[in-house]
Amino acid sequence: MRSRLAFLALSGLITGPLFADETSGEQLYKQQCARCHGVHGEGTEKVPAQLIGDRSLKELTALIDETMPEDDPTKCVGADAEKVAAYIHEAFYSIIAQERNRPARVELSHLTVRQHENAITDILQSFYGESTLDESRGLKAEYYKERRRRKESRVIERNDSQIDFQYAEGTPDPLVDNKEEFSIEWEGSLLAPESGIYDFIVETENGGRFFLNDEETPFIDASVRSGDQKEYTGSMRLLAGRAYRLRLEFFKAKEKTASIRLKWKLPHRPVEVIPQRYLSPQWSPRSFVLNTPFPPDDRSRGYDRGSAVSKEWYEATTAAALETAATVVRDLDRLSKSKPEDGDRSQKVQEFCAKFATRAVRRPIDDAERQFYVTRHFAEGVDVDTATRRAITMILQSPRFLYREVNQGPFDDFDAASWLAFTLWDSIPDQQLLDAAGRGQLKTADQLTRQAERMLQSPKARAKVSDFIVRWLRLDHHQELSKDPQVFPQFTPEIASDLRTSLDLFVDEVIWKRSGDFRELLSSDQLYLNGRLAAVYGADLASDAAFQPVSLPAQSRAGILSHPLLLACLAYERNSSPIHRGVWVSRGLLGRRLKAPPVAVAPLAPDLNPELTTRERVAIQTSPQACQTCHAMVNPLGFTLENFDAIGRFRTEEQGKPIDASGSYISRSGDEAKFATPKEFASYLIASPECHEAFVEQLFHHLAKQPVRAFGNEFLVQRTEAFRSGEFNIRKLLVDLTVQSTLVLQKQPGK
Repeated sequence: MRSRLAFLALSGLITGPLFADETSGEQLYKQQCARCHGVHGEGTEKVPAQLIGDRSLKELTALIDETMPEDDPTKCVGADAEKVAAYIHEAFYSIIAQERNRPARVELSHLTVRQHENAITDILQSFYGESTLDESRGLKAEYYKERRRRKESRVIERNDSQIDFQYAEGTPDPLVDNKEEFSIEWEGSLLAPESGIYDFIVETENGGRFFLNDEETPFIDASVRSGDQKEYTGSMRLLAGRAYRLRLEFFKAKEKTASIRLKWKLPHRPVEVIPQRYLSPQWSPRSFVLNTPFPPDDRSRGYDRGSAVSKEWYEATTAAALETAATVVRDLDRLSKSKPEDGDRSQKVQEFCAKFATRAVRRPIDDAERQFYVTRHFAEGVDVDTATRRAITMILQSPRFLYREVNQGPFDDFDAASWLAFTLWDSIPDQQLLDAAGRGQLKTADQLTRQAERMLQSPKARAKVSDFIVRWLRLDHHQELSKDPQVFPQFTPEIASDLRTSLDLFVDEVIWKRSGDFRELLSSDQLYLNGRLAAVYGADLASDAAFQPVSLPAQSRAGILSHPLLLACLAYERNSSPIHRGVWVSRGLLGRRLKAPPVAVAPLAPDLNPELTTRERVAIQTSPQACQTCHAMVNPLGFTLENFDAIGRFRTEEQGKPIDASGSYISRSGDEAKFATPKEFASYLIASPECHEAFVEQLFHHLAKQPVRAFGNEFLVQRTEAFRSGEFNIRKLLVDLTVQSTLVLQKQPGK
């Protein structure tokens, strides 16, 4: 038979490969793989996980050749493995296939918790007044030579960097010559770097009153001393990116000595004197802060989404509306610019409520909407306060407030204003945006860019970018960072807090004060250190030195990649963790999708293997073939950071053996790169298209709270290319993502 086939082939009667196996990749998949993975890779009871990923075709082929099918890994090898891999990759495995099979779309979503809180604050802020602070820091101080603060007794006016004074038996200055009694008043604003509960401490052996976000009622009253009490405390919830009115009155009477300190405790941080960088000598109006607790947002896709509509969420929105309405009623005359005795008070309050509704729904309301939201509540016989409470509660429970994409019809300029505001601020449009929308000036790229660049100067934009950095680096997963005190006695809560400050200062410097170059985030050999950190991380600074950039080229530092805070978070209490570090690099810097491990495996105990380095232990632990599915990529990436121990200190040996920090990576295109040091790895990342695209994608998801693929198959590619051509400027990228996504929405058909 075979000889006859050969004759026919030689005669030209049969074409194509002689004796070719005509079984296609699809047929092989259905024969050998579908029983476990499903006909379309959807998963089965035996293997529930969907068969999707982002390995290159080369990596997928190697995996199939070595491990599949599970019951007989020798059955699908060589050319068969290549055909099966090609079919899987094209049909449903790769990212391109996933998007083709399940096109993304802009999803209807309600406000996230952060957006809800910011929106309510900004609605009321539009009536209380906006903060307009410059870059000056510290507090305005006035010193008086007697306890009573009279104009004629004021002898000093100056700016104090912070409130931390020990006068002993003397006075603040020779001009304050009365040692028996004197007084001081500090005024300005407090800048909140993150959202949460803040604890404040006024520490004094004398007397004082501390006002915060309230001009009339003291937040902490230390004017009456009980026994030998020296500390007076209070707690308040604050929102990131906001400025809060501050005033501290201090007075000395007959006490022998005098001292005053103003401290705080940030969420998950130790107590410290409030630093100068969080104080402004300028005044800020009152700011409303919502205290209603909300259920957490859905983060299953790596960013907050307002997709879960639950009983708990509905109850929280109702409670938030009621809390806001109660505050409005309590401050109604100030907000509506009316007085109880005014004959037209009801009309003034209704005008206020109508403006409130306009701000809440982010566009002008017509007569019918005014009737629905406001007028009908002010029926005859209903007192003004009750009517106001009902109106505000209804407005804040309206879908047009709670949802971002609820308006029907074409995407108009008011939609554009909302999109810009929620993208850059996580809040509602300000008056400038609404005015521009009303004039039809949010249509072109130039018009949108001008607004976005203006908005980027707001502390709210900086707060949103700061929140992205925290989530990108997964610092929110390690809020209570500690190490084994027997191994790292120097790693105190104060050191952990200083490391967070160090990272914040570095990121702020790169993004906002320098060129904003993303590459510098990964290449800088500098660390921001103070005296306390310098003693731990090998820099020559005085013990009381303030934070400053210190170059450490001998330590092979590479920006955030080797920042001690990140390295300490991605480590165990006593040892480094190449796995945790490799997973973060894979996901955070290279945008790779990793599946959860099939089983939980405890790390090999160092005490049971004292002769092994961490690298050697990890290699043994992850050597089984089932582990290599992910660890073949994760481990070599994590090993590149083994020059840094569990608290991020540089080291050259472990267990008496030289550190091996060599690593490698196979890109999605199948190209392999090798690195010998963290600096070499950072250089690879800086030039890596995968790293560029991963950063753009993750930043967009944080900004827009929508899947990037919903804006077109080429959107991410185009925005990444714009990022490169813009010299990797992060500020330009923020504007570009905001403007270009708005333009895409404008072109979509009516909702």
